Amino acid sequence: MDNNVENSYHTDNANGHRSRVRRVGFFAAGIGLGSMIAYLVTRALRTRGPAAQLRENVVDDRGTGQEKAARMLRNLRDRAFEASDEKLALALGRPVEEVNAWNVGHELIDDDVVMKARGIALNRGVYIE
Repeated sequence: MDNNVENSYHTDNANGHRSRVRRVGFFAAGIGLGSMIAYLVTRALRTRGPAAQLRENVVDDRGTGQEKAARMLRNLRDRAFEASDEKLALALGRPVEEVNAWNVGHELIDDDVVMKARGIALNRGVYIE
């Protein structure tokens, strides 16, 4: 009879150990799954269309980003070219459609445009930054 008691004690202890290991396994899997979901959500939020590109792309060596470059072009257009996209496009040597795309945020502004805008603003005595 003592033999049965000892066997039941070892069986209970082994089952308890298995259930603890199982709980730790579920816990570790839950942490892994949760971190994967958090990573995917932050990645999706970070790379969400043209607005994310506007924030992240640096245009020139001064660290001018797309948002600041777009604001500079709008200031130049409004202050030096009577708020006319056509006149700004002519001064920059670019098509009007491209200037409209910059204003809306569908195209990226390159460093050449920013340098030209700064030069035009300097020559016309307009503050755009």
